[in-house]
Amino acid sequence: MKPWPIVGHEWAVRQLQTAIERDEVPHALLISGPDNVGKMTLARLVAGALLCKGQTDERPCGVCLACRKLSSGNHPDFMPVEPEEEGGALKIDQIRAVERFLALTPNESPRKIALIAAFERATTGAANALLKTLEEPPAYAHLILLAQDADVLLPTIVSRSQQIVLRPLAPAIVEQALRERWNVPAEQAAHLARISGGRMGWAIRAATEATYHQRMADALALLWNVLDQDLPTRFDTAQALTRDAGVNVNETLEYWLTGWRDVLLIQTGNVERAIHQQYEGILTQIAQHIALPATVSTLKAIAACQEALQRNANPQLALENLLLNLPER
Repeated sequence: MKPWPIVGHEWAVRQLQTAIERDEVPHALLISGPDNVGKMTLARLVAGALLCKGQTDERPCGVCLACRKLSSGNHPDFMPVEPEEEGGALKIDQIRAVERFLALTPNESPRKIALIAAFERATTGAANALLKTLEEPPAYAHLILLAQDADVLLPTIVSRSQQIVLRPLAPAIVEQALRERWNVPAEQAAHLARISGGRMGWAIRAATEATYHQRMADALALLWNVLDQDLPTRFDTAQALTRDAGVNVNETLEYWLTGWRDVLLIQTGNVERAIHQQYEGILTQIAQHIALPATVSTLKAIAACQEALQRNANPQLALENLLLNLPER
């Protein structure tokens, strides 16, 4: 098979293409890794290759009827599932719909495929409901699960799936792809590659969507403001974050984490490794006013809040707990 049009993750592509050629694709595939690292792109390529009816060695071919139906969202043997609300939970009714879909024999293909995104946000009931299908899948059925971290999933889910773990890419790979595939000017490509954290999807969206890069700047500006807020105002901020439909809380926390990592790098004499070098002045100011142990504690608190949200904790309570424990500038 020809290489798939995905940047990096060559080992995963080779492994999956070999499985497809040998007709040995597992009934349950779990692709994990950070947001925007390439999980969805890889999953849809797997689904496309399994459903493709092209006559060449390039699968998915992108031109056969099956590929065109998949691309347009009309393939009757493919079912994509994700939380109904951004940042929301995967519900048991959605998983039961997957079970009903897979229980019926395929319409046009030898296989039926369900792709479930953000599975770390499945409720306990939803995760347990999926176990029956994982334990006794129909011969034609394939489940592709996407999750940020397999460690937060039920062990019984993980043990019944073949796991593919995607890691962030080297900045040089991201920069080259932006320049060569998306025609991003060299200076902008270098900047986006550095702040992308190795997440190709983020870099592409930041280069092509006018508001995407701005959301990162807004999240970091909010972080600086929170450090100057008193406790009542921090409660108000937590409430506003969870109620503002235009705010992705998980994305905001990820940007906060990168900002605090930069503070830590400055405090430990590694300023040249900082991601947000355009904010070196304010980051240095924070690094000088906050003790190193407080920075380390803050990084742990943000990571703990992220994990709590992945486990479907109450977003406002989780954010209130985080904001109350952030240091003051």
